[in-house]
Amino acid sequence: MADSGRLRGWKYDHANSNLEVWVNGTNVGTWDDATNDLVLPTNGLTITAGGATVTAGDLTVTAGDAHVVAQNLYMGAETAFATTEPTSAVIFKEGTAAVGAIVTSSALFASSSVLRKIIANGTASNVG
Repeated sequence: MADSGRLRGWKYDHANSNLEVWVNGTNVGTWDDATNDLVLPTNGLTITAGGATVTAGDLTVTAGDAHVVAQNLYMGAETAFATTEPTSAVIFKEGTAAVGAIVTSSALFASSSVLRKIIANGTASNVG
């Protein structure tokens, strides 16, 4: 199928149980019926309006960087919290306090009134 430079459309691959999307002879996407995975091998995914929501599971970047451009990164529920909303900020909502040792990592989290950190020995303290 890849021999035709003009091929455009959908193809169901019975042997692999995949639904493939072809543009100009290039496979640009595959939906795997067995795992319900969408694979975009060419250019990735761009959403120009609306958004993407992960309701279960994780969002994982295995290569490259995660970019939040001119917007905010919310840790916890996204809600307004100030008269003037910042941009390009990491916003921490109050959550469960960290307890115990973190073996090889560190973390930042928020209490109801301060930004806190926990380091590899398990010591939690205020930032600043």
